[in-house]
Amino acid sequence: MAATGTEEVNPIKVGVPAVDYATGTMGAFALAAALFQRERTGKGQQIDLAMLGVAMMMQASLLTGYFRNGTEPKPHGNKQPFATNSAYEAKEGMVMIGASNIRQQARFWRAVERADMIKTDNEARLYDREREAAVIADIIKTKTAKEWEVYFQARHVPATRVRTMPEALADPHFAGRRVFHHFNEAPGIDGPLGVPLAAFKFAHGGPSIEHPPHEMGQDTDTVLGELGYDAAEIAQLRKARVI
Repeated sequence: MAATGTEEVNPIKVGVPAVDYATGTMGAFALAAALFQRERTGKGQQIDLAMLGVAMMMQASLLTGYFRNGTEPKPHGNKQPFATNSAYEAKEGMVMIGASNIRQQARFWRAVERADMIKTDNEARLYDREREAAVIADIIKTKTAKEWEVYFQARHVPATRVRTMPEALADPHFAGRRVFHHFNEAPGIDGPLGVPLAAFKFAHGGPSIEHPPHEMGQDTDTVLGELGYDAAEIAQLRKARVI
């Protein structure tokens, strides 16, 4: 949070529980790695995973900079260190440009017919950041965000318009990749339900969801039974309002 927000308004919480999601993903990766290790060594493994560590892993670039030069990360909103890797207001909507490395920034400047702005090293880009940002801001205002997205992507410049949730979900990219799964009905819910499935696909088989989410507490007795609690002990826990 300390590195999120603007210079005027900070700290700001990220819009989604990113560390929670990332911890689940890291846990799945650790589990897969442990299973692979078992296949190689025949030894089982105990995994110790903490959300705090995951939160720091998600700040890898900021951590590396701090370890190298002791510079504390500061929030800068949509103004990234490189002007060609920042967000700008278009005639309609906002465009996020991701021309971060030297080759990409050169491609960007050629695409907007300003080859005179190309830099050959990152130090020069940092030094000239404010002037570059002013030039880019004026250029981006000449088209809509949707027009710029098509224009830049056709020229292999990483850029996209900022979308609302409905706009993002309407992207045809999702139709063939089964990123989401939809249920016509689910216990305890009135009407259809959609949930995320997976961001990856396999050549054969692959991720699937076999049944809708269970209702709260539906599996409590089963789980406790697997842990060795008998019916009387579970009843006592329920009586004491532990479960």
